[in-house]
Amino acid sequence: MKKLVKDFRTHHIFLSLIFFATFLLRFPSIFEPFWYGDEGIFAAVARNLNQGGVLYQTAWDNKPPMIYLTYQAIFKVFGVSMFWLHLVAALVVVATAAVIYEIAQEVLGEKRALLAAGIFGFITSLRLIEGDLALTEIFMILPISLAMMVAIKRKFDLLSCFLAGILFAIASLYKQVGAFEAGALGLFLFLSSENFFDFFKKGFALTFGFLIPYIVTIFYFAPKHLVGDYIFAAYTYYRIYLNESPKYAKLINIAKYLPLLAAFLYGFYKKVKFKKVEVWHLFLLWMAISFLGSYFSGRTYGHYLVQATPGTALLLASISFSKIKLDRTKVIFAVCFFIPLLFLTRLIFSDFITGGPINQIRYWRNFVDYSTGAKNEGAYNDFFDKNVNTIMALSDFLYFNKASGKSVYIWGDISWLYAIADLHNPSRYVTSFHVFGVPNGKEEVSRALEKNPPTYIIKPQSSIGYFEGLEKLLANRYTSVAKINGAEVFVKDSGR
Repeated sequence: MKKLVKDFRTHHIFLSLIFFATFLLRFPSIFEPFWYGDEGIFAAVARNLNQGGVLYQTAWDNKPPMIYLTYQAIFKVFGVSMFWLHLVAALVVVATAAVIYEIAQEVLGEKRALLAAGIFGFITSLRLIEGDLALTEIFMILPISLAMMVAIKRKFDLLSCFLAGILFAIASLYKQVGAFEAGALGLFLFLSSENFFDFFKKGFALTFGFLIPYIVTIFYFAPKHLVGDYIFAAYTYYRIYLNESPKYAKLINIAKYLPLLAAFLYGFYKKVKFKKVEVWHLFLLWMAISFLGSYFSGRTYGHYLVQATPGTALLLASISFSKIKLDRTKVIFAVCFFIPLLFLTRLIFSDFITGGPINQIRYWRNFVDYSTGAKNEGAYNDFFDKNVNTIMALSDFLYFNKASGKSVYIWGDISWLYAIADLHNPSRYVTSFHVFGVPNGKEEVSRALEKNPPTYIIKPQSSIGYFEGLEKLLANRYTSVAKINGAEVFVKDSGR
């Protein structure tokens, strides 16, 4: 009895240390400045919502609603703060690590559960895959992992499939490709169900659960006549990502499906030959389809790989080299599964992989130097982005000129300024690249600015393209009053 108690305590001490180490790896992130563009857009939209705005009507971005609602809730409770934003993200990662542990404990045992949680916590917290940021992927992997945990622990009964469907839908309302993992569970249900009727019942429960959050979303936007705007922003606009074909686009589009096909066919082979597919096989499907989500657009942002971290951690923790018995089937599967994953990750995310380890060390060194006083705040901020000090200087300028709550238009990609200076955006587009990306975007913004001219218009050096309508407005109704770190500030002429 004493030995059992001792083992229990030792095991949970190790688990606590893994959670603490995961948080410690993310600790520098809570002191990052306001720098990353996507976070800035989410923050600007969330700030507009807290000012009484309506998503996609008064503030627009090309993502489903959940990320903005999450930022809105954090800012509502804690104010606009990178500290609290990244602290919440860190807690979400630790919570996801706990869910990964529960899944692994159920399938692989306690020791391998510790390994899975440790691998997940370490990989997900690396700057190598931009895991330090509070982006859609960080928030969506928690409901995905919860969905898998519920299904596994309840032995894939109807209720667990229904609940998993709801959780997968919530994940996809953070990012569209969050729906892919529902497909992994669906394929596993097909492979593991005793008969077609059993699969049909479970598949129906999964699908019905998945539809509920979307029905709620549609019912929210319908009375506001924004269903079309929601669909365009969250789904139709996404097609431009797919049209930005990278090098070797055809090769990528073929190879990215191979791991999933290999995992499914291997499972089908086991179903036919052995009449049984282990729960462990779900990890293969999960890993394959989550990497498909990471590769889906062909874009090269490191944070896309965050989606693949739960399945990867579980699969790596499940490998036992001492028990591997190779045969022709397993070798063929391994080649078709792992080779495309390694090849595509190296091809698409080459910049992050080659410079990642060095960048990670520099990231920690930057934090240590700043913490110990060896580096001042300006130099610390410049490590992340040269626009950070400009944003902070502009914020100070607007504060001293009592612009809080006033209408300010920013022609550039420094959307964080809307949130930290508590500005009102006169156009629903909070970054200039959306103005060019959305059909008739320039005409819409021109009409909005002409109808309700903002108090200030700011043009940073990072302005994207030439906007004729804006230049005419500046020439006729505004005066340049300041140039701050290259950003020109215009004020509306009195009486005009």
